[in-house]
Amino acid sequence: MAENERIVPDIDKNASRCLCPGCPTHNECMKSNEERIFCSRGKTECNPEKKGCLCGTCPVEKEYGLYDFYYCVEGYAKK
Repeated sequence: MAENERIVPDIDKNASRCLCPGCPTHNECMKSNEERIFCSRGKTECNPEKKGCLCGTCPVEKEYGLYDFYYCVEGYAKK
């Protein structure tokens, strides 16, 4: 992925504010791999089922003006 395409920087500040671990879609595979901040890191290999999304309430999403959901399934936020 080209850095100039990425909207959300993959930094500790964003990872610590990320709501992904509490999301209904965040499955056991993602938990065991300690995956989070999909809006920056991209989709998971863990085959999640869409069971609800917290992206709309996430402080990272709000800070960067994102409007998509299910980054864990669809991929990172692009410019």
